[in-house]
Amino acid sequence: MKNLFAWASIDENGHATGGVPGDQTGKEVKIGYYYNFGQNQVLRFKTVSVGRKAGKYAKALAKNNAIGYSQNQRHMLFNLAKENNWNFSKLKKALKKTKVNCDCSSFCSTVINLAFGKLVVGCDTTATITADALASGQFKNISVPEAQKKWHKGDMPLKAGKHIIMNV
Repeated sequence: MKNLFAWASIDENGHATGGVPGDQTGKEVKIGYYYNFGQNQVLRFKTVSVGRKAGKYAKALAKNNAIGYSQNQRHMLFNLAKENNWNFSKLKKALKKTKVNCDCSSFCSTVINLAFGKLVVGCDTTATITADALASGQFKNISVPEAQKKWHKGDMPLKAGKHIIMNV
């Protein structure tokens, strides 16, 4: 069975910025098969059950068309989750009333915090998420070839400064 991953990648106009909140195309935040974007590391949850929860939450959020993509509005999903005390059920209810945007790294940062039910990492970029996640003590950094032998739910392949996705 192929592994599926969730990610945020491009707004409804095919740009990184300027999109309106929410997923207009159904493809701004999506689920798809693993692909090569030059990733050179994988963040893995140390606690398997938390990684599974993260994968489950990432999948549900990627399917929610209230969440779209825009780098200049990347904090919207993170802030809404924070306002709802990192409670996934409360966030789902809030998303019925509010449309938001994110980018790939703020999407993963939000999911991480939801999985723990508390603030563990900030609204990171792909340049800062590795250091922040490792500093939390909740993650390990493994090689892509090691991860590819057996993906774990919640695994986050990334290339710093470029892109990050999450195994769902």
